[in-house]
Amino acid sequence: MHLDVRKNFEEKVSYVARRINDMTVDDQIGFLSVDCGLPSDTFNVVVVRDLPASAPMLASVDRFIERGFPFAVWYWESEGDQASISTLIEHGLVHTETHSAMYADLSQIQMAPLQVAGLEIKQATTASDLLHFGEVVAALFGDSSEGRQVFTYFQRLFTYPLSMFPAMQYYLGTFHGKVVATGTLFVGSQTVGIYDIATHDDYRRRGIGSAMFQHLLKQACTQNRRFCVLQASKDGLGIYLKAGFSVTGDVLTFERKEVFSPEEPSFGSIRQMP
Repeated sequence: MHLDVRKNFEEKVSYVARRINDMTVDDQIGFLSVDCGLPSDTFNVVVVRDLPASAPMLASVDRFIERGFPFAVWYWESEGDQASISTLIEHGLVHTETHSAMYADLSQIQMAPLQVAGLEIKQATTASDLLHFGEVVAALFGDSSEGRQVFTYFQRLFTYPLSMFPAMQYYLGTFHGKVVATGTLFVGSQTVGIYDIATHDDYRRRGIGSAMFQHLLKQACTQNRRFCVLQASKDGLGIYLKAGFSVTGDVLTFERKEVFSPEEPSFGSIRQMP
């Protein structure tokens, strides 16, 4: 299942870029590189498939560096060894995050829908909905360059009909009329993935993130896919295990030392349960 989790992630991070002219995808045997055209490590992503054949992948990394663009490299640890990871470190990358790759058989899943008074969860169906989604995600980065670039990304998507991206299902959590939470369901070729569960800082610890997760899980069961996958932080691990997910390995995120700032979390950070 480890490769299935990675495949869903690859399909998700490259899905929009394959459909918009000013974004590019470099899909090779050893790696996948997605360039969103903006200086954003949330949407500039390199997925490592084969580090021993790393020269073309490192060349892709160098292209981001030459342009001064931040980016994130995602590496499924169980597919390599410490020597391979050293290749990334020697190239000036620093390990910033570790998540657990997880999967669940949807026919065996433990559903426990949560009701939070005042909370309504719905799928984004309009351009305005998509901008609200972007506002919540961008707010996680505070008053930072990354936050501004994330919102710019969703402003770009705002100009396209959501019907262009049927496999990417964005969800909004509205609490007493205010959009405060997000979640994404990505229907991949083989599995369905849960991503981007985030709650505005002012509304955490009310069960909103857990309610969003359960809603996405319920929707995943309707997608004609046997397995559901996700990447979990340590904070969210217990909730996913309780729901019936199993860990299949670790996913490491690397960023360039010169552009990484501890105050600006990468997109991986919002995959955790608030």
